[in-house]
Amino acid sequence: MFTSLTLIQQLTRSIAPPVCVLCGAPGQAGSEPWGLDLCSHCQSACPRPTATSCSGEQSSNPPGCDAIRVLFHYLPPVDRLITQLKFNLDPVPARVLAMLFARELQHVRPQFIVPMPLHPLRLRERGFNQCAEIARHLAPRVKVPVATRLLMRLRHTQAQSGLTAAQRRVNVLGAFGVHVRQPLPTHVALLDDVMTTGSTLAAAAQALKAAGVQRVDAWVAARAIRGDSSVDPAGQDPSPGSA
Repeated sequence: MFTSLTLIQQLTRSIAPPVCVLCGAPGQAGSEPWGLDLCSHCQSACPRPTATSCSGEQSSNPPGCDAIRVLFHYLPPVDRLITQLKFNLDPVPARVLAMLFARELQHVRPQFIVPMPLHPLRLRERGFNQCAEIARHLAPRVKVPVATRLLMRLRHTQAQSGLTAAQRRVNVLGAFGVHVRQPLPTHVALLDDVMTTGSTLAAAAQALKAAGVQRVDAWVAARAIRGDSSVDPAGQDPSPGSA
């Protein structure tokens, strides 16, 4: 297997070697055929949360979430990864984030990954769901299937950016619903790209719990570290996708 993978790696990297999505330098070989499109310098510059902030202590979880896993703080250069994925229609950051996330989730096995849904109007505007893109690359790496239709956004809510924490909570009340399916999974991971106050994650998790899901973990690619509720994690995002 090792020899076979090495030969495949040599072939694929001679055709399309990994290139850092942030600076254009050579990427890293890694253990996958196509390598990691992020150089070691840029990866080391991505701010990581402490073990405590990533481990899911109950006090730091959004209401309804039983645990939280955070890959990065939402600071440079992580903000560029998210922006390129969300607004430049660049699929490479989704694969990079998924590959890095998979390394942190080796022993976590929910029944499904549930990407944070967009309202159909927002989805038509953007053309894709950035959380679903991350989930698509993450699922085969952690061997957990994606449930894209389990959770739905019922209301086209006001943009969360610019709202206070209290306003954000009110804004997403009743914003989510669950497609009833039998059997309903007992344990899911709710995947979001950016978390600021946690209001959107809380509303989505509580909808899943109300439908009968017993455990909801939150998997977050980047978490804003400022307590200021006016933080706009995407810098230019008019959508209500992150909170």
